[in-house]
Amino acid sequence: MNVFIVDDEPLARAELRYLLDQTKLVEIRGEADNVEELLKDPQFAQIDCVFLDIELGVENGLHLAKRLVQTVHKPEIIFATAYDEYALQAFEVNAFDYILKPFEAERVQHAVERLMAKKNATQAKTMEELKHLQMDKLDKLTVYVNDRILLIKIQEILYCTSEDSKTIIVTDKGSYFASESLATLEKKFALKGFVRVHRAFIVNLEHIVELEPWSSSKYNLILHNRHSIPVSRLYMKDVRKIFDLSSFSRRLPPL
Repeated sequence: MNVFIVDDEPLARAELRYLLDQTKLVEIRGEADNVEELLKDPQFAQIDCVFLDIELGVENGLHLAKRLVQTVHKPEIIFATAYDEYALQAFEVNAFDYILKPFEAERVQHAVERLMAKKNATQAKTMEELKHLQMDKLDKLTVYVNDRILLIKIQEILYCTSEDSKTIIVTDKGSYFASESLATLEKKFALKGFVRVHRAFIVNLEHIVELEPWSSSKYNLILHNRHSIPVSRLYMKDVRKIFDLSSFSRRLPPL
């Protein structure tokens, strides 16, 4: 994790630099007595966090922090100051932490560990979102067959169901296990022509060829391969709306 120190006191910079080095978690990419040097630094875009003093001669660290958070890069800010009365104002500019001089090794370590945890969580979330974005772009779903991992086209899926807490994907070629829950797939497939018709079934509308009434308030959906999917009373209104069945209300059993 790359950090930068801004403090107009050389001794304070040296002390903080030493304590940060002791954490073994950061790389100090530079230090300065004002923010202008940081903003002009060619490595600014690689800085994850700025340790910023509040009293910088004629400058005020709180005002400078506002400039930092308005940049495109927006590094995290940890105020490192001798003045505790600015804590509330510091967090109003979204400071990550606020540590006081004289610096304590344990306090600096704790701040860095928290910052590292946040960075790791953010990276993990970004990677997960990127993975889903890539899979959505591919328009495929990862499924499992024994020890094999397959990619199947989403539009080839007839329906998804849940049995014994396992999610099953059904296509004309066979059935497969998926790692995601039915609720997750419902959200993922919401704009791809799938609809929930039962607590245990999500169906691809493209593969439905017939609605078969089998009670006063329930229906089966018949797919092109003649598989029959139940529509529960809870979802029947949605199904009627999708297929515009209002004009058939006299011929269909009432809800």
